[in-house]
Amino acid sequence: MNKSNIHAACMTKLQGQLEELQSAIDKVQESIIGEENSTAGNKFETARAMGQEELDRLNQTLNHSLREMNILSQISPDKPCDSAQLGALITTSKKSMYLSIGLGKIEIGKDTVFAISTSSPIGQQLMGKEKDGVVAFGGKKEKIVSVD
Repeated sequence: MNKSNIHAACMTKLQGQLEELQSAIDKVQESIIGEENSTAGNKFETARAMGQEELDRLNQTLNHSLREMNILSQISPDKPCDSAQLGALITTSKKSMYLSIGLGKIEIGKDTVFAISTSSPIGQQLMGKEKDGVVAFGGKKEKIVSVD
């Protein structure tokens, strides 16, 4: 499993999420504009308020995703890692994890990697660990087989 491929898959997945969010924002904005042209009184105000709440929620999610993209962009997948840190690929006896941002399961061919944030509980447990270290997830111990 190649860190460059994993990093590229993370970038692609996050870019897709950003595009979906922007599309949703555009649709809500169109809906709000459409409601402004309505003359239905209180119904208009309620629909507009709901649309604005949805727009605010989507914009918060978009801003969070943009911050995640910034973090991901700063990771150099070619940099070797001796210990678990941002940009490290950690393989335990049971799974592989890429310490980057919280994107969850990433499938590359027949391989599965979990993109996890360094601020997540699992990420915090892994930080600084080296090969042959032991971590416990959900009460189950796993040995770190490699850190790259």
